[in-house]
Amino acid sequence: MKKIITSASTSNLGPGFDCLGLALSIFNTFTIEKTNTTTLLNVAEEYNNEDNLFLKAYRYGCAYLQKEVPIQVDFHTEVPIARGLGSSSTFIVGGITAAFLQNNLPLDKECIFQLASQMEGHPDNAAPCVYGGFSASITLDDGSFHTEQLALNDQYQFTCFIPDFEVSTEEARKILPDVYLRHIAVRNSAKAILVTKALESGDLSLLQQCATDEIHEPYRKSLIPGFDQLKAISEKDTAGVFLISGSGSTCILIHKDSLSLEAQNHIQNLDGHWQIRNLKPYHEGLIVEDVV
Repeated sequence: MKKIITSASTSNLGPGFDCLGLALSIFNTFTIEKTNTTTLLNVAEEYNNEDNLFLKAYRYGCAYLQKEVPIQVDFHTEVPIARGLGSSSTFIVGGITAAFLQNNLPLDKECIFQLASQMEGHPDNAAPCVYGGFSASITLDDGSFHTEQLALNDQYQFTCFIPDFEVSTEEARKILPDVYLRHIAVRNSAKAILVTKALESGDLSLLQQCATDEIHEPYRKSLIPGFDQLKAISEKDTAGVFLISGSGSTCILIHKDSLSLEAQNHIQNLDGHWQIRNLKPYHEGLIVEDVV
């Protein structure tokens, strides 16, 4: 019996659209063992079927390995679903990892990263989920994926604001334009580069200047009621940078000064029942443990 631990992640980090990602300290855990019949335990009824994302990823991995065996999976999930915290990647990476383990193969993180990115369609959440930490990832011309670990200054705090409503990835993709003006694309690319520098150096003033996105946030914030008010409260209180996490609905504040109790109370009284979670960057990546 094995335990697979996968972490949440926040992607984009402002202008790093579909390329920057950071692993965060919320986890999904899957305890797996061989069995005669595939069984999913501790799963809500709506997910206890063939469309279960972990199970689909398991079969995706098994198809790649050209061998599938029945599996029993006991789910313990903490990463909110459809909230922009990489929930899909936790299930996809977990399921593909299970395929390697159930077939008694060594854990090949690079292969798992490639398969997870293929299945999800982009690598920005798969990379931190597999490798941990802060990363920049790209889809190469041949369709494969490449990722590089980036330095992250330990002065920063990361506070997530998680509402009681979802934003589907499909809806968040659909709302974006198909075409952008050249000067916007150029400026956003420069900002993404400078964001990585600011996160490495701890230069909060640089982060404030370059974290404003022009590719997705101006459109996606309309899907998050109260976004502008929440941004104004949190940035004024901490001098930090307030961003949409992934495609939303979760938002993330990158800051050095802690959010005051007064600001927290104000935010929690807004519509949306915002849960405030202070999270740490998670550097370990995918973990597999033996269960005694």
